[in-house]
Amino acid sequence: MSPFVQFFWDHVLTYSVMAAIGILAAFFCALILCMRRDQNWVRQLFLMIGSLLGLAVGAKLFGIISYATHLYQRGEPFTFARLFSESGIVFYGGLLGYFLSFWILSKFFLPRRRLGRDIVAVTTPLFHGFARIGCYLGRDYNDFGEVVWHPCCYGMKIEGSAFCSHFWDSRLPVQLFESAFNFLLFAVLLTLFLRERKDERRGRLVYPYLIAYAIFRFVIEFFRDDAIRGSFGPLSFSQVVSLLILFWVAACLILKKLGVLKPLPVDPYDPGVDLYRLGKPKPVNEPIVFDEGEQPDPEEKKEK
Repeated sequence: MSPFVQFFWDHVLTYSVMAAIGILAAFFCALILCMRRDQNWVRQLFLMIGSLLGLAVGAKLFGIISYATHLYQRGEPFTFARLFSESGIVFYGGLLGYFLSFWILSKFFLPRRRLGRDIVAVTTPLFHGFARIGCYLGRDYNDFGEVVWHPCCYGMKIEGSAFCSHFWDSRLPVQLFESAFNFLLFAVLLTLFLRERKDERRGRLVYPYLIAYAIFRFVIEFFRDDAIRGSFGPLSFSQVVSLLILFWVAACLILKKLGVLKPLPVDPYDPGVDLYRLGKPKPVNEPIVFDEGEQPDPEEKKEK
């Protein structure tokens, strides 16, 4: 498989093509979900597009940090210019940057924040599944049999394995495993999203997504053979981030259970919200207050 594809008059990286397909698939899925749940799809998609800047910044920032860790462990000197030019991108950084950007933007520009954030949680693994396929396809060999470009073609090398012999350099296809897991996770989250119809219960799907992916990523890191990302003792950089995410999710759930963290406010005019549980309308036995021009005549009360 070539790392480049012909696009009109130029060559485009296969990884970039698959990432673009993933973004389009995620946005199309978000559009369908917005229409099914009466969400303002224009605002939802514009905020998702704007959050891509946070994705790019976060992915590069984590790439610089992980590469700096790798060079420090090897005792090699490094400058910011070298870190910026030689470091790659890290998905965890892109994920956190994307989520953080959308969380901030939705606070100011999206009335139905709960629903919007659930849509982001559902569509993220869909994008990631396509991007990981691009990771695996992004490789090729020159005339000397050497790999000329491979963005993240990692995986433990197992010589003599009948299964691994079908893949690049007899390595475990960890990218394909991760892609299959993301598509499965997308199907599960989509099912949970479609089954929930009350907006007052929205905004929770980010927790099962982060928990499931963090556990999977922690396990798959043992088979990635990805030393360039750096490590902290026996754990890789991504494994440390996975543990931090799990601790953060656990802390959020505990604080919510204790009532320290308050849930997001719900728009009472959103469809599917139980208005009575939100305190609207007023109880029947509550006295009716009239405006000044509508107060009953006291003389009429005496006659009655």
